[in-house]
Amino acid sequence: MNEKKIQINLRWVLSVLPVRFTIAIIVLSITSSFEGVINGYVMGQMTNIAFNNFAGVGTFVLLVLAAYLITYVSAYLFLLTNQKAIQILNQKLKFAFFASSFYQENQADSNSSDVINNVTNVSNQIQRQYFQPLFYLIQAIMTVISTTFVVLETNLLLGMIYVLLSALSMIPNQLGKKQMNQKTDNWSQSNSSLVTIMKDIFEGKNEIRKFDVKNLFFKKFSNSLNTEEENYFQLNKVQFTVQFCAWVCAVLANVIPMGIGLLMVVNHFGGVEIGTILTLTLTADHVLGGVREIVGYQTQISSTKSIRDIGIEEDKNSVQASEVGENSLTLKDVAFDRGDKEIFQNVNLQLKNSDKVIINGDSGVGKSTLLNIISGQLKPTKGKVEFGNRSISLGDSILVSQKSWLFAGNVADNLSLYENFADEEMEEVLKKVHLWDELGDKPLQFKIESEGSNLSGGQAQRLTIARGLLRHKRLFLLDEITSSLDKENSHAIRKLIYTLPIMTVEVAHNIDAELVKQYGIEIRKLTKNGLS
Repeated sequence: MNEKKIQINLRWVLSVLPVRFTIAIIVLSITSSFEGVINGYVMGQMTNIAFNNFAGVGTFVLLVLAAYLITYVSAYLFLLTNQKAIQILNQKLKFAFFASSFYQENQADSNSSDVINNVTNVSNQIQRQYFQPLFYLIQAIMTVISTTFVVLETNLLLGMIYVLLSALSMIPNQLGKKQMNQKTDNWSQSNSSLVTIMKDIFEGKNEIRKFDVKNLFFKKFSNSLNTEEENYFQLNKVQFTVQFCAWVCAVLANVIPMGIGLLMVVNHFGGVEIGTILTLTLTADHVLGGVREIVGYQTQISSTKSIRDIGIEEDKNSVQASEVGENSLTLKDVAFDRGDKEIFQNVNLQLKNSDKVIINGDSGVGKSTLLNIISGQLKPTKGKVEFGNRSISLGDSILVSQKSWLFAGNVADNLSLYENFADEEMEEVLKKVHLWDELGDKPLQFKIESEGSNLSGGQAQRLTIARGLLRHKRLFLLDEITSSLDKENSHAIRKLIYTLPIMTVEVAHNIDAELVKQYGIEIRKLTKNGLS
């Protein structure tokens, strides 16, 4: 498993978007930015039109109409292209979150709520406060460039005064960046804490009711909710404060040059006329508006900096079970540490062909951890696990636990996992696990609800076993498979497994002594110092 750090930034966006989208967004940003230019130009030229020249007036009106049509059609196309680009970026981002979480080490302990939070909440926040502002930022920059050109072309001296004073609006954003990032981090952490508390409370609501501690846990939730909402308020407060300061600077940048322009008219200085001031005021207002938009978009973009640094995990290891020579399982001096704590050491085990072994031991000694190491989901701290003539891989075994993974679909879907298997093959394995006669007239089309809620625990486990038989797995790992079954079903599922010609490693607290004796099953005890 390899992890690489990526940052969702302009370089990433350009690498994901097709070149034609990038070009289209830039071109449409330019052509849709002319609204401010047209307004200023039209108002300025109206003072110079000879209204007794009907042809001249008609030509002027047609040109203005054409310019407005081009501008607003471009704005419409910009919105469509912008939204399609965001769709492409969202799909790439959400899939990256999803795939990275899927490939994380310790998959057995992965938290689906964290994955859902990343795929939905975090990615949606990046969409709203990075992708969208980024494209509108491009359009705002083009607006500032086009209107600045017209302002300087109209009157260089007064135009420069307008443009230079417009830069005042950028100061608050630069000064507030650091505080904005800190407030974003605080809110993100408190939001994650709130999600965790809600999950814990709902998972333990029966115990909370049983011990009559509802008020204490509700108080804990209320405090966490208050912290999260307060941090969100503080985040927005900083953002609004920065924007307010930028607005004040923008007002000064508009009023001061207007006053200077009027003084220049009074003193007949620089060729400035009322029409010049009118054109500059209307056009420069779009310069200021564009600058304000740039400031606002930059503020939004800055607020997502901490959540745009993403660790992406990639699966570089094949899980396909390659050919092995002898059907054997070997554990050599296997040890596992969790942090600084040693769980077990010196675990040795040798199985061949259809050997079966039960591993028991005290609670917390690491039995399930050992099973995950054998399955390839965990890497041992020391030692090695071999299957046949090579290191074991994730695809060599089938893991059956007390809670079988089933999803909404039919039996055929849950057996094949969308791979191509003949109906005859699936029928054969269902008969081997004695499910064929339990699932109605058309067993392969029998509808399974999410998490297999309409199947019994024993049926769900047998369906999981059938998956392994369908793929000719030679190693079955069983993790407390009878802990949630009654005595009759426990006996039946174990008898089925013990009669199959497969190698099995079973972790169990409760042992069926009758079947152990009948089938000669070996029992080993796991301790901190190995198997005895």
